[in-house]
Amino acid sequence: MNKKRWGYLLLIITLTILLYPFSFIEVETKKNRQTLLLKKVSPGDQFEFRYIHSVDRTPVVGFFLITSNGTIKPIETHFSSYGPGLPCTAGHVYREGEKMIAKPESEDMDCFSFFISPATNQSVTIKNERLDFSSLREGEVVKVTVKRYSWGKRMLRYGRK
Repeated sequence: MNKKRWGYLLLIITLTILLYPFSFIEVETKKNRQTLLLKKVSPGDQFEFRYIHSVDRTPVVGFFLITSNGTIKPIETHFSSYGPGLPCTAGHVYREGEKMIAKPESEDMDCFSFFISPATNQSVTIKNERLDFSSLREGEVVKVTVKRYSWGKRMLRYGRK
């Protein structure tokens, strides 16, 4: 009888682990839905998006936060000059040494997406893992989202990725 209880307990624990949903950040191509990165995240985790500004040819780094709602919140953008398209709102931009920092007052986003261009050398860094997009086709759209998967569904869908 005691062995039977332990067996049921082990079954319940295994099913809980396999079926309980966890948050993952998923980076995928929009057209083919090819998953480039799938990484477990928690609320409060951050990631960064780096690129070279296509006009000024200066580095830009955007910092984003994973929220408890499973959305993406822009935190700040670092850049060295006001290139076209970079924020220039008074009161939200300040200088720190040689760089400018913009803190946006923007809504949380369900996803973050961008076009691939060989001229801009884009990359995303999540939990010390850097994903470089230089091998993707020009014009491809990459989408970053936070999704909830159980470990079982994740293993069935993505394997050990």
